[in-house]
Amino acid sequence: MRWTSIASSVTGKAHSDRNEPGQDCCRSGIVGPAGNEFFIGVAADGAGSTTDGGAGAEIACETIYALIVQTLEKEGDLSLITEQDITGWITAARNSIDACAQEKGKDLQDYACTCLGSVAGRDHALFFQIGDGGIVVGADEDYRAVFWPEQGEYANSTSFLSDDAYLDHLNISRTGGSSDEIALFTDGLQNLVLSFSQKKPHPGFFRPVFEALKTHTTPEFFGSSRQLSSFLLHQAVSERSDDDKTLILAVRIPE
Repeated sequence: MRWTSIASSVTGKAHSDRNEPGQDCCRSGIVGPAGNEFFIGVAADGAGSTTDGGAGAEIACETIYALIVQTLEKEGDLSLITEQDITGWITAARNSIDACAQEKGKDLQDYACTCLGSVAGRDHALFFQIGDGGIVVGADEDYRAVFWPEQGEYANSTSFLSDDAYLDHLNISRTGGSSDEIALFTDGLQNLVLSFSQKKPHPGFFRPVFEALKTHTTPEFFGSSRQLSSFLLHQAVSERSDDDKTLILAVRIPE
């Protein structure tokens, strides 16, 4: 079995109509030798009320992705990665954001962003998240949300990497078996792909997109990240959410 993945972040209509940059970011890839590959996916969403949330999201994704690669190169076995390692990735990302803020004479809160990620190998997977957005895993068309999106005290509020108590809101999960299908997404998609009344993912969304990635039967959507972007910007999607949208998909397929 080998991993294949695709990812895209697009600017929502709410930002593009005002000629503003998007505040989502993602970083994903497949690393390691054949037969011992690891899928890495990291996504972040800058807080809409901030001046530099998008920059914070980019720093978080790049920092965490690089540290995951370093840790895998050192350990070589996903099961050896500890919660302390994961906490270290998150803290290093926060420190990198804080250093950027200080260099520019700004406050850490100006770079507020959520963060979520996954690392999956042949027989082990781990997941982490601060804030909203979500991670859905599947096997044999049975889908579940690893964590439910965290909602704050007020509408459209959540926790951020820049919060003083950020580690109190860090959720970590790991499995002894690797899921065959993994999706990560920011909050611009969560109301479209999750049933909040049932607290379950919508199989009608995830089944066809995972199948498309497995079989490449719909290359107009999944032939490249640019085409995935077109899918996320499609009118039917944009009409239901004008926020930025990030989607990372990964599946394991036979050699």
